[in-house]
Amino acid sequence: MNSLKSKKSRVILPVSILCLLLLALIWVSYLRQRSFDKKDTIRFAVNRNSNLAVALEQYAIRTLHNADAVLQVVKMEYADQGNSLNLKKLLQSISINQDLDDCVSIIGRDGQLKMTNVNSSDNAMDFPGRSNFDFHSQNKTDSLVISEPVFSKTIGRPVIVISRRLYDKSGGFAGIVALQIQPSELTSLYAQSDLLPHDIVSLISPDGITYARRTGSVESSGEDIHKSPLFVHVRNHPDSFYFAPDAIRNIPTWFSYRKLKEYPIIATIGSSEADILAEFTQRQPRYITPRIVTSVLIVLFSFLIIQIILHRRKLSLRLAEEEARYQRLLTEQMITVQEREREWIGRELHDNVNQVLTTVKLYLEMASKEEDNPFIPRSMQLINSTIIEIRNLSHQLSAPTLGTRSLVDSINALIETVSFSTKLEFEFDHKEYTGVIMSQKLTLYRILQEQINNIIKHAQATKACISLFKKDGQVILSVRDNGKGFDASARTTGMGINNIISRAKAFGGVVEVETAPGNGCVMTVTIPAIAMEEQCLN
Repeated sequence: MNSLKSKKSRVILPVSILCLLLLALIWVSYLRQRSFDKKDTIRFAVNRNSNLAVALEQYAIRTLHNADAVLQVVKMEYADQGNSLNLKKLLQSISINQDLDDCVSIIGRDGQLKMTNVNSSDNAMDFPGRSNFDFHSQNKTDSLVISEPVFSKTIGRPVIVISRRLYDKSGGFAGIVALQIQPSELTSLYAQSDLLPHDIVSLISPDGITYARRTGSVESSGEDIHKSPLFVHVRNHPDSFYFAPDAIRNIPTWFSYRKLKEYPIIATIGSSEADILAEFTQRQPRYITPRIVTSVLIVLFSFLIIQIILHRRKLSLRLAEEEARYQRLLTEQMITVQEREREWIGRELHDNVNQVLTTVKLYLEMASKEEDNPFIPRSMQLINSTIIEIRNLSHQLSAPTLGTRSLVDSINALIETVSFSTKLEFEFDHKEYTGVIMSQKLTLYRILQEQINNIIKHAQATKACISLFKKDGQVILSVRDNGKGFDASARTTGMGINNIISRAKAFGGVVEVETAPGNGCVMTVTIPAIAMEEQCLN
């Protein structure tokens, strides 16, 4: 039965392991696919933003080139015409980009406004390019200077001032020509684009001030983002991408950036991670739902298989129990039949054969008085011996427990009979014995009788100790002898021990034999005590 349980357990365990492996395979593949899909989605967004950053870079360069071209033309014409230059007419004739000439001004070496294409009050310096003027007055190089966003009183909004130096005939400082650009002009390429609320388009100065910034549809400029990790990345990689929280809104964002080669400006395009992964998140139910359904089906199928196996195991155990019960009943019936046969043979020997021999003995006694025949006494002696043997045999065949004596009295009678015919000494301890039902009493008696016969025939013992007691609901019969013992592994097919084992099994008992050559033998029989005590004498 235990082996049956072990076999079923060995079946359930592989089914469970197979189920877990299939589930692991399904979900590991899903996680791998999800990871690849997420990486591809981010990679695609980064590549798209990199292309947009290139477009923003080119557009900003083109815008600054056009603005610089306006400055160069105004600078050249002012050198030729001086204060007689008609600035408004010149700008109208250039017409490079009408949006870039909102305000073009010429500032003299004294810092006073000389001319502009917009209305101004007197000659006061009414333009926001003071830092540009200071730079040009202190440096002789003819370089383009781009200011940070400042508020312009001239046009009433934030602007970026770009300027170049003017020279007099001797090459000295003669003032500057300045042009004001609205920051939105630098990012107007994306003005009509459907930017998401967290998308970022920006042009940033090297010191962390934004020239122009568009967040979704909201325009701004002049923010200080010098703490952004952008500048660390720019130092290591002029054109690349990175992932970090937005320096203003602290939203996790993927940025792509490019450093303009001709101008001190960094072009950046950013998309929030949530926006990038929005479609990725929407796709997940299409991938996860079939796997959930498949996993549930696998679990249900495995559960069904396990339940079938468990049900079959229960049926097998029940069948095994029924078979064991049937074997016990069959053994009991066989023992009962044997006992009846033994009882019948014993009675026949005692009542019939023994009576016939007794009659023969009487005839021989009568004959011995009439004739002096030497064979008659000898025949009478043999008949007497035969009568004694038959009487002993009939007593052995007939179970004394079927009468009115208790098991203890029957064992004492058996000991007395054996002691009378052999030199074997006995010790019998039954202090802890309280009685068993009739069938168990008979079984214990026959087992003891069989073991005593084994001791007489094989053990060459001089002493045997018998113990009979109850403990923890078990009836225990122990027989110890001081005989020659034997190799227990070599003697397993003897009829005597097999009879003992069969009788014990009939009541669910076990037999243990401890022996070794020269060390005697100890046989212990343990039988579960049946609750109903016998009603006759114990």
